[in-house]
Amino acid sequence: MCILPESCTFFMPVVMVDGAWLNVDSQDIAHQRNGFDLTPEELAGWYMKLQTVGKVHNINLVTPEHVVPQVVLSILNARDMGLNIPIIYNTSSFDSLDSLKLLDGLVDIYLPDFKVWKDSTSKRLLKADNYTATAMESIKAMHAQVGDLSFTADGVAKQGVLLRHLVMPGMEDEGIEIVKWLANNVSKNMYVHIMEQYHPDAHVGKKKRAKINNSGKEAQTVRYSDINRHVTDKELGAVQLAAREAGFWRFCEPAEHGGFHL
Repeated sequence: MCILPESCTFFMPVVMVDGAWLNVDSQDIAHQRNGFDLTPEELAGWYMKLQTVGKVHNINLVTPEHVVPQVVLSILNARDMGLNIPIIYNTSSFDSLDSLKLLDGLVDIYLPDFKVWKDSTSKRLLKADNYTATAMESIKAMHAQVGDLSFTADGVAKQGVLLRHLVMPGMEDEGIEIVKWLANNVSKNMYVHIMEQYHPDAHVGKKKRAKINNSGKEAQTVRYSDINRHVTDKELGAVQLAAREAGFWRFCEPAEHGGFHL
């Protein structure tokens, strides 16, 4: 397997698994290959270094959906070596139920994204035909394993699900449907992080190959022009309001603003 080196904070070291199989939020993960090969045993050794030398609170595995068997082996090896801090599984929610069964009892905190609602959007932006249905089943399975997010006495997350949704330009209607479905089908007590940090990057806004129009001239267009901008406060506010009206009351805030640490 491959991991990407990333600086560690005191609370949450990030182990980024290279080769994410959906178009993801970070261009560095989605469009570059900067990792290096590790066996499950070697990866377990990195976990132990982070625990003993870094004095971290947990291990955060980012986009590991495509290498779950190797991740499972690495966690089992690390536990034999003395790993005793929580494992965070940071996922796009494009997980198979078989993979999640392998993780049952090994993952303490799930950080799933619910990216889009419409199948047409997932096919166009994520290049996945069945993302929404898969995400629904995956998120329900994750919640069944670990429940709503709980904390230590000093405010560090220890177990549960923290659900994230990145609001996209012009797609607040999809975010509204997502939070309604989550409230009605998973739990109104879930911690929810409604994110606003979308930034056009990678192929977004780049010129397409010119086509000849009916007048014989080249017609210049750009890729994904509809999302070639930032999210507005109105779009963000619409999803936040829908989440509250659906019954959610636990929202993620930065720790410096009274929130919690992972």
